[in-house]
Amino acid sequence: MRERVELSIVGAGPAGMQAAITAADAGVSVVLVDRYPRPGGQYFQQLPAGFLAAAPTRRDLQARSVLDRLQSPRLRLLSNTVVWGALPTPDGERWELALHGPGAPHRVDSQAIILAPGAYDRPVPFPGWTLPGVMTAGGAQTLVKTQRVLPGRRILLSGTGPLQLAVAASLVQAGATVIGVLEASPLGWDAFAQAVAAWGQWTRLREGMSYWWVLRSAHVPFQVGWSVVEARGDGEVEEAVIARLDKEWRPIPGTARTVAVDTIITGYGLIPSTEVSRLLGCEHSFQPEQGGYVPCRDVEMQTSMPGVYAVGDGAGIGGAELAMVEGQIAALAASRRLGHLGDDVAQRMIGKLQRRLAREGRFARMLQRLFTPGPGLFELATDDTVICRCEEVTLGEIRRAGAEVQSVNELKGLTRVGMGDCQGRICGELAARFLAVGSGSGKDFLTRMGEVGTFTARPPTYPLTVSELADAVLSAN
Repeated sequence: MRERVELSIVGAGPAGMQAAITAADAGVSVVLVDRYPRPGGQYFQQLPAGFLAAAPTRRDLQARSVLDRLQSPRLRLLSNTVVWGALPTPDGERWELALHGPGAPHRVDSQAIILAPGAYDRPVPFPGWTLPGVMTAGGAQTLVKTQRVLPGRRILLSGTGPLQLAVAASLVQAGATVIGVLEASPLGWDAFAQAVAAWGQWTRLREGMSYWWVLRSAHVPFQVGWSVVEARGDGEVEEAVIARLDKEWRPIPGTARTVAVDTIITGYGLIPSTEVSRLLGCEHSFQPEQGGYVPCRDVEMQTSMPGVYAVGDGAGIGGAELAMVEGQIAALAASRRLGHLGDDVAQRMIGKLQRRLAREGRFARMLQRLFTPGPGLFELATDDTVICRCEEVTLGEIRRAGAEVQSVNELKGLTRVGMGDCQGRICGELAARFLAVGSGSGKDFLTRMGEVGTFTARPPTYPLTVSELADAVLSAN
């Protein structure tokens, strides 16, 4: 079963939804594909069907207004649907996505694509990080918000950035015992120097203060310049070793101490999801302040592949407000490309949005400068620390193989790192980092990261059974 449409959008988070609404309003026929049961992404995370919030928050109300606008006759939403393949059509004039989901066509080809796949939690490996009881901030937030389940009884948060406060506050409000929040960034005077970028962001500042007040009222300690450096326990987390960090985010000798916990929540930022953009052959570069490898784009969000646009956190971590502006710009550019908007009209509308983009970009860059993890965090792992959890490949194995290879794809062939179910989402950038540092040959880190590269993206981008894959291939032909 194959379907044709003018514009395909991958991901129904803030960026993808805003792109879909803007394009549909311009008269474009749109298919919006999302792998989750309900649109909204992690920012507008929706409760399961049949559940209602007793006291809707500002974000809940904002989500409702956006979700209501998805009801357009020119817009088709495909939920619970994964994009497992992507390639140009044989004539080279359109783009084809391979889909798997209930009621979804096996193939959808379009004249343009907007990629808004979002991001996922950044892993930071340390001894004991694979013990049950260690989880990411995003996972904990999902448990509390959508499943109404507490992740543990005695919880310690360790990470960096504003999401720490949001997760900790939601845990406290849900009745959890939070024994502390560790902010790894040293902050200090640099935070004050960057504060000018927060001018005018009153809603965000009020939201942050509300989280702070919840923690203060519950007497939750907040320690700046500290991080978990090891998790200990017999079959599950029982203790966390914490230490003060220096300006390079390395543990300061003599500051380590242990605390009793049953849950450690780590939140060291996000990594852009780039599987589909890499499948399509878009050019990427390593930008640590934007989360890692990101697609290269022009001012209208178009990638190196004509007709393919990338927006939101999947194109560089910047937050929901920035993502929605990017989604609008890409949708207007695509609508012009598809003949639904005149050049003058599109340019005028994009010009207005560019001013908002600059304002939101300043705020995003402030957060990036303050909270991008320092190199010391990635030195916590020891040779026997598992880096690739799917294939149980240790750092020692990666270091030994790294002496014989120059790229992560060669490393993959020698060690099986990245060959598991997650397809390198967890270990891919970590393997590249360790390889780049171990074989630097005097070159700077960013140069080496560009040289070692990323794993080659291959379909299926998500695990499918053999029968599902065969059915999809046969039905599309």
